[in-house]
Amino acid sequence: MKKKSKELKNLDYYMNLPWEFEFETSPEGGYTARVKGLSCYSGGKTLEEAQKMIKEALELHLEGMLEDGVEPGLIDEESCSGKLNIRTSKSMHLKLIKKAKEEDVSVSHLVNDAIIKMYG
Repeated sequence: MKKKSKELKNLDYYMNLPWEFEFETSPEGGYTARVKGLSCYSGGKTLEEAQKMIKEALELHLEGMLEDGVEPGLIDEESCSGKLNIRTSKSMHLKLIKKAKEEDVSVSHLVNDAIIKMYG
């Protein structure tokens, strides 16, 4: 039995979601822009141009997702469980176990602290 696919809303709905944009100065001059939570990038010579271009890029990105039947969406706390399973080499796992024992914490605690230090 084939699963019924979720009905997608229209482009205007997705364009009006509260997307977060990030702008940075580019070493080559101008600005780079991205939409947080999506693989959507653009840029411009001025901040105003980068703002305009990232919105156009977002629209094209969303159109492509909708054409492919993929529902665009924001990442929110409700979709996060707090669990993260990772694979690593046996040698790295051993290093983590030894370091955790040294610090008298669990490997999960050690890795979580490292993530916090790196990404806040």
